[in-house]
Amino acid sequence: MLSQTWKNYKEYLREIKWPFEPKKWLVISAVLAIVTFLLVWVLLGVLQVFIMKPLHAVLFAVVSFVAVLDLVLAYPYLLAVRRIALIEDALPDAFKQMADTLKAGGTFEYALRTVSSAEYGPLTEEVSLVLRRLEEGENLENSLRGFARNVNSRVLRRAIDIILDSIAAGASLADILDEIADDVRATHRIVKERKSTTLMQVLFMVTAGILISPFIFGLITAIVEFLMGQTLATIQMLPAGRQNRIPGAEASVFCNPGSFITQAGPDVVGFWSCVRDSITFLLVVYIIIESIAVGLMVSMIREGNVSKSFIYIPIFLFIAYTVYFVSYAGVSGFFGR
Repeated sequence: MLSQTWKNYKEYLREIKWPFEPKKWLVISAVLAIVTFLLVWVLLGVLQVFIMKPLHAVLFAVVSFVAVLDLVLAYPYLLAVRRIALIEDALPDAFKQMADTLKAGGTFEYALRTVSSAEYGPLTEEVSLVLRRLEEGENLENSLRGFARNVNSRVLRRAIDIILDSIAAGASLADILDEIADDVRATHRIVKERKSTTLMQVLFMVTAGILISPFIFGLITAIVEFLMGQTLATIQMLPAGRQNRIPGAEASVFCNPGSFITQAGPDVVGFWSCVRDSITFLLVVYIIIESIAVGLMVSMIREGNVSKSFIYIPIFLFIAYTVYFVSYAGVSGFFGR
């Protein structure tokens, strides 16, 4: 599966005539992501431009690394997808124009030439390549097959197959082109209707899972740390004997009380510090899981599959963690911490 994904990625870069080789672009993306990671870590973890705990600084640097790597790698893919979408959007009008030309008595080559002189964006460029192959002596079938190979579009490949089968069977190509244009237009209308009808659901999931939920978790983290900080300060003010008898020191899953037994007695302060850090860690883990889930659901609803979730997830994760930290820092500043 990974090899097929890499093969498709190389095809996308070839379609848009990307100036870098796929492997070279992968290296460039990795270097940019590593530079971003180091820059974020130096600013937040070393220079402390914003006061941030080491755990948050590391997580923010990792999230930034993933987001930059994903965006840089996905940029050529997004350009290729946009180009394919423009070609598919122009297909119905182009096929209608070709059908009208054929009905007026023109040849199929002349119909292609009328499309190549019209303003259909990337489709005009591809049709011009088909005409160039024909002028160089290539037969019509190979020229159209090359057209289908140059554009990674299932809609276009099916249309080319139908056109070639119609030519081989001697069917009325003008009527076939009219029917293909109507089918492609109907398919696009269904896709647009699906996206418009699911817009509110997507907005709700993104707002609740990527904005509101991290904001609340940041607020909760700041409040929990403030209250437990006050509790720890109180514990440290107690006599040593009473510090060892703080109730509840045996009720934690992540912090084993036995690990905090010292020669001087139980380290209750260390134990509750561990509990506080465990709560913060679990909230951050939940945000990561929630961002991944939202990305998968949005990709499934909007695109009909999870193939584009690799674009949504890092962006959602970066936004969610940024909202979380802004909320956490704001509330912590309110408490004077």
